[in-house]
Amino acid sequence: MPSRIDVALHDEPTIYIPLTLLAAFGFAAAAVLQQDQAAKLPQGQASPSSILFQLLSRPLWLAGLLAYLVAYALQMVAVSLGPVVIIQPLISAQLVFALLLGVAFMHREATMREWLGAVAVTIGIAVFIVATDPSPGDPDASARGWIVSAGAIVGLMTIAVALGWRSTGPARSTWYGAASGLAWGMMIVLMKTVTHRASGPGIGETLGQLLAEPYVYGLVLAAVGGFMLLQRAFQAGSLTNALVTYTVVEIVVAVVLGVLLFGERPHDDWVSLLFTCISSVVMVTGIVVLAR
Repeated sequence: MPSRIDVALHDEPTIYIPLTLLAAFGFAAAAVLQQDQAAKLPQGQASPSSILFQLLSRPLWLAGLLAYLVAYALQMVAVSLGPVVIIQPLISAQLVFALLLGVAFMHREATMREWLGAVAVTIGIAVFIVATDPSPGDPDASARGWIVSAGAIVGLMTIAVALGWRSTGPARSTWYGAASGLAWGMMIVLMKTVTHRASGPGIGETLGQLLAEPYVYGLVLAAVGGFMLLQRAFQAGSLTNALVTYTVVEIVVAVVLGVLLFGERPHDDWVSLLFTCISSVVMVTGIVVLAR
């Protein structure tokens, strides 16, 4: 049985929203550090393992890796406490944090267009959270739902990787970023299910049950696959194309799967739906402005 503390923390916005923002900051710091290092590698290396070994020798890239791990831990805690439909769009705040970190530490000048984009993303997220306010949903989705979802994601990833392989420059960053976003969008819903099932009565018993189910292995594959694909996107040289594409795709995939698999339904009155649509447009517009 869950403790009273667990019950009190579950579905509490004052807990999972700050945790998600901290995770978004960690993802932004990791992306800025790792793109800076990955872009310095020579182009044309086909082996992901050779790329990884070279990056492991770079201290700043390792610092980015540590930031990723901390951000993932924070995101895992947040997603265990709140709905995917809210948490994943909130992760897009990493674009704003990445802009601020680029200005503060990478000595780049942000244009007025970029600042307006950052404001649009921030306002869009805030209104989206208030207007949507989805139901908690049920993390125990049907086996059929998981099979159909996994098949669709794998198929789309295959297409994105094939297009990325045939492309160069920013287009390659975009396609590999899209493939990474597909993997991580699936990862976030798997993370929701794994953390839900891990809240059993005993650690040993729960661990044994988890190792007997495919969710944990799917989570690991999605996390590692998305990570490697993002490094390929960064290596192609465009931080904006890689970061923005994987962020948008990850949000869309996670929200759609959160609704379809878990039943995290937003408010359906016309006022809430209107503000949800408007805030979504504002948020996506801000992301596109930051990308350009």
